Amino acid sequence: MREDEWMKKRIFFDLDGTLCRGYGLELETEIIEAIEHLRETGVQPVIATGRSYYEVKPILQALQVNDYILSDGCYAFFNGKEIVNETFSSSEIEAILSVAAEMGVAAGYFNQQGYAVTEMTEEVTEHGALLGQKNVPIAPTFYQTQPVNFMNLYMDSKKEDQVTGKLERIADRIRFSPLAVSLLPKNSSKGTAIKKVLDHCATSESVTYAFGDNDNDLTMFQLVDHSVAMKQATEGLKQQATYIAKSEQGVIEGLKHYGLIS
Repeated sequence: MREDEWMKKRIFFDLDGTLCRGYGLELETEIIEAIEHLRETGVQPVIATGRSYYEVKPILQALQVNDYILSDGCYAFFNGKEIVNETFSSSEIEAILSVAAEMGVAAGYFNQQGYAVTEMTEEVTEHGALLGQKNVPIAPTFYQTQPVNFMNLYMDSKKEDQVTGKLERIADRIRFSPLAVSLLPKNSSKGTAIKKVLDHCATSESVTYAFGDNDNDLTMFQLVDHSVAMKQATEGLKQQATYIAKSEQGVIEGLKHYGLIS
């Protein structure tokens, strides 16, 4: 299939709190059927999540979705090609580790194959429990042998400005959890990745939609034509949305609102 023959409607779906309830990465039957219907009617579903490939592979397989934006835009795979693969340099990572050590917080390294943390702390344990992570690997020198798409600093919001303010020249930040803030290579975001994906397509006539619930979805809401915020979405995201779900079935409600399913 030539790229100028690609389906004109593309929908970018967040996972946690959007396609999946909470952080369990579990799909309801109604969601699976809706995604199948979209494919059958010529609509292109794309996953756009803060998660990495090793976490979402089963969901991609269950939904039969082959196009995805991962790690909050640090990685993107579309139409059989790797479009984005942003990583930190060793010097940038060491600068982040220096600030983390100075502030007494643990750090985490993430790529598409796996992750590791520098040490186990109460915050790491509680955050892992929230995401259902067990046997969290500890490997302080992970970055010396593995690429790092993004990093986490495990701390509550009280320390966030003080810590991340020292790193604003080398990293952008996104908080998606009460006990973890993500640091991304500069100018990485879901929105930036979506733009690169769309630039990859020859057609300029596509109609785009996005579904999300958290502030890491802001950049994609700002880029697409139509955006659906879940009922429990952050206030900032709701302000950017073209439609706000009124029910707990926000994805289904939004798809029906825009006539994408019946």
